[in-house]
Amino acid sequence: MSERDRFLSLFDQIVEQTIAFAELVDDASYTAVPIDTPELFLGTRVDKITIGGLLRHLILAEAHWFEQVRQASPGAAIPFPGNAAALEEIPDGVPLLERYRRDYTNGRAQLRTLTEEDLAKEVSFAGRRYTVMGFLWTVLGHHSFHLGQIDLLMRQQGIEPPEYMEWPENRLIIG
Repeated sequence: MSERDRFLSLFDQIVEQTIAFAELVDDASYTAVPIDTPELFLGTRVDKITIGGLLRHLILAEAHWFEQVRQASPGAAIPFPGNAAALEEIPDGVPLLERYRRDYTNGRAQLRTLTEEDLAKEVSFAGRRYTVMGFLWTVLGHHSFHLGQIDLLMRQQGIEPPEYMEWPENRLIIG
Protein backbone atom coordinates (compact mmCIF):
# COMPACT_ATOMS: atom_id res chain seq x y z
CA MET A 1 0.00 0.00 0.00
CA SER A 2 1.43 3.40 -0.96
CA GLU A 3 1.76 6.25 1.51
CA ARG A 4 -1.03 8.10 -0.33
CA ASP A 5 -3.30 5.06 0.03
CA ARG A 6 -2.47 4.83 3.75
CA PHE A 7 -3.27 8.54 4.10
CA LEU A 8 -6.58 8.16 2.23
CA SER A 9 -7.65 5.15 4.28
CA LEU A 10 -7.07 7.07 7.51
CA PHE A 11 -8.53 10.34 6.21
CA ASP A 12 -11.63 8.51 4.97
CA GLN A 13 -12.21 7.22 8.48
CA ILE A 14 -11.74 10.57 10.21
CA VAL A 15 -14.13 12.25 7.74
CA GLU A 16 -16.72 9.53 8.34
CA GLN A 17 -16.23 9.90 12.10
CA THR A 18 -16.65 13.67 11.83
CA ILE A 19 -19.91 13.13 9.97
CA ALA A 20 -21.00 10.58 12.61
CA PHE A 21 -20.31 13.21 15.29
CA ALA A 22 -22.28 15.86 13.41
CA GLU A 23 -25.24 13.55 12.83
CA LEU A 24 -25.81 13.55 16.60
CA VAL A 25 -26.02 17.35 16.79
CA ASP A 26 -29.40 19.06 17.00
CA ASP A 27 -30.06 22.30 15.12
CA ALA A 28 -29.57 24.58 18.14
CA SER A 29 -26.21 23.03 18.99
CA TYR A 30 -24.78 23.79 15.54
CA THR A 31 -24.65 27.48 16.40
CA ALA A 32 -24.10 27.36 20.18
CA VAL A 33 -21.11 29.45 21.25
CA PRO A 34 -18.77 27.47 23.47
CA ILE A 35 -18.46 27.95 27.20
CA ASP A 36 -15.43 30.18 27.62
CA THR A 37 -13.85 30.58 31.04
CA PRO A 38 -10.42 31.66 32.25
CA GLU A 39 -9.58 27.96 32.74
CA LEU A 40 -10.87 27.05 29.29
CA PHE A 41 -9.81 30.06 27.23
CA LEU A 42 -10.55 29.35 23.58
CA GLY A 43 -9.07 32.51 22.10
CA THR A 44 -10.33 35.82 20.86
CA ARG A 45 -12.43 34.30 18.07
CA VAL A 46 -14.55 32.21 20.45
CA ASP A 47 -17.83 33.29 18.79
CA LYS A 48 -16.63 31.71 15.54
CA ILE A 49 -15.90 28.35 17.16
CA THR A 50 -19.25 26.64 16.69
CA ILE A 51 -19.94 23.17 15.39
CA GLY A 52 -21.46 24.59 12.21
CA GLY A 53 -18.56 27.02 11.78
CA LEU A 54 -15.97 24.29 12.28
CA LEU A 55 -17.67 21.96 9.79
CA ARG A 56 -17.83 24.74 7.20
CA HIS A 57 -14.16 25.51 7.85
CA LEU A 58 -13.18 21.85 7.31
CA ILE A 59 -15.22 21.61 4.11
CA LEU A 60 -13.75 24.79 2.61
CA ALA A 61 -10.16 24.26 3.76
CA GLU A 62 -9.93 20.64 2.64
CA ALA A 63 -11.53 21.26 -0.76
CA HIS A 64 -9.18 24.22 -1.25
CA TRP A 65 -6.05 22.35 -0.16
CA PHE A 66 -6.80 19.22 -2.19
CA GLU A 67 -7.26 21.35 -5.30
CA GLN A 68 -4.18 23.44 -4.57
CA VAL A 69 -1.78 20.51 -4.07
CA ARG A 70 -2.96 19.06 -7.36
CA GLN A 71 -2.41 22.31 -9.25
CA ALA A 72 0.70 23.66 -7.50
CA SER A 73 3.96 23.96 -9.39
CA PRO A 74 7.08 22.76 -7.60
CA GLY A 75 8.06 25.34 -4.98
CA ALA A 76 4.71 27.15 -5.12
CA ALA A 77 3.14 28.73 -2.06
CA ILE A 78 -0.32 27.37 -1.30
CA PRO A 79 -2.58 30.29 -0.34
CA PHE A 80 -4.80 30.26 2.70
CA PRO A 81 -8.37 29.19 1.98
CA GLY A 82 -10.57 32.16 1.21
CA ASN A 83 -14.26 32.84 0.85
CA ALA A 84 -15.26 31.71 4.35
CA ALA A 85 -18.82 32.86 3.66
CA ALA A 86 -19.25 30.47 0.71
CA LEU A 87 -21.20 27.87 2.69
CA GLU A 88 -23.26 30.18 4.88
CA GLU A 89 -26.35 29.70 2.72
CA ILE A 90 -26.30 25.93 3.31
CA PRO A 91 -28.45 25.01 6.32
CA ASP A 92 -26.93 23.12 9.22
CA GLY A 93 -27.63 19.43 9.58
CA VAL A 94 -28.29 17.10 6.68
CA PRO A 95 -27.74 19.65 3.86
CA LEU A 96 -24.34 20.64 5.27
CA LEU A 97 -23.29 17.02 5.74
CA GLU A 98 -24.40 16.17 2.20
CA ARG A 99 -22.24 19.01 0.93
CA TYR A 100 -19.31 17.71 2.99
CA ARG A 101 -19.70 14.21 1.56
CA ARG A 102 -19.88 15.59 -1.98
CA ASP A 103 -16.88 17.89 -1.60
CA TYR A 104 -14.81 15.22 0.15
CA THR A 105 -15.63 12.69 -2.59
CA ASN A 106 -14.49 15.22 -5.21
CA GLY A 107 -11.33 16.09 -3.27
CA ARG A 108 -10.50 12.43 -2.72
CA ALA A 109 -10.82 11.80 -6.45
CA GLN A 110 -8.37 14.66 -7.08
CA LEU A 111 -5.89 13.14 -4.63
CA ARG A 112 -6.16 9.79 -6.42
CA THR A 113 -4.78 11.45 -9.57
CA LEU A 114 -1.56 12.52 -7.85
CA THR A 115 1.54 10.67 -9.02
CA GLU A 116 4.53 9.79 -6.85
CA GLU A 117 6.29 12.76 -8.47
CA ASP A 118 3.38 15.04 -7.46
CA LEU A 119 3.49 13.75 -3.89
CA ALA A 120 7.25 14.39 -3.64
CA LYS A 121 6.91 17.93 -5.03
CA GLU A 122 7.86 20.68 -2.58
CA VAL A 123 5.30 23.36 -1.73
CA SER A 124 5.02 25.91 1.04
CA PHE A 125 2.16 26.94 3.26
CA ALA A 126 2.13 29.54 6.03
CA GLY A 127 5.88 30.04 5.66
CA ARG A 128 6.74 26.35 6.04
CA ARG A 129 7.99 23.98 3.38
CA TYR A 130 6.47 20.57 2.80
CA THR A 131 6.38 17.82 0.27
CA VAL A 132 2.81 17.47 -0.98
CA MET A 133 2.58 14.20 0.97
CA GLY A 134 3.87 15.91 4.11
CA PHE A 135 1.32 18.67 3.64
CA LEU A 136 -1.47 16.10 3.31
CA TRP A 137 -0.43 14.59 6.66
CA THR A 138 -0.59 18.12 8.08
CA VAL A 139 -4.15 18.44 6.69
CA LEU A 140 -5.03 15.26 8.61
CA GLY A 141 -3.60 16.85 11.77
CA HIS A 142 -5.64 20.01 11.09
CA HIS A 143 -8.78 17.93 10.74
CA SER A 144 -8.04 16.05 13.98
CA PHE A 145 -7.49 19.34 15.83
CA HIS A 146 -10.90 20.62 14.79
CA LEU A 147 -12.61 17.28 15.44
CA GLY A 148 -11.35 17.62 19.01
CA GLN A 149 -12.96 21.06 19.20
CA ILE A 150 -16.23 19.63 17.85
CA ASP A 151 -16.02 16.90 20.51
CA LEU A 152 -15.61 19.55 23.24
CA LEU A 153 -18.49 21.66 21.91
CA MET A 154 -20.76 18.63 21.72
CA ARG A 155 -19.97 17.71 25.33
CA GLN A 156 -20.65 21.31 26.43
CA GLN A 157 -24.10 20.97 24.83
CA GLY A 158 -24.78 17.69 26.65
CA ILE A 159 -24.27 15.56 23.53
CA GLU A 160 -22.00 12.56 23.93
CA PRO A 161 -19.96 12.06 20.76
CA PRO A 162 -18.90 8.62 19.55
CA GLU A 163 -15.62 7.34 20.94
CA TYR A 164 -12.63 8.65 19.00
CA MET A 165 -10.84 6.11 16.81
CA GLU A 166 -13.76 3.71 16.83
CA TRP A 167 -13.62 4.15 13.08
CA PRO A 168 -16.71 3.28 11.03
CA GLU A 169 -14.67 0.83 8.91
CA ASN A 170 -13.83 -2.29 10.89
CA ARG A 171 -13.36 -4.86 8.15
CA LEU A 172 -10.26 -3.43 6.44
CA ILE A 173 -6.83 -2.57 7.67
CA ILE A 174 -6.56 1.20 7.98
CA GLY A 175 -3.28 2.70 6.87
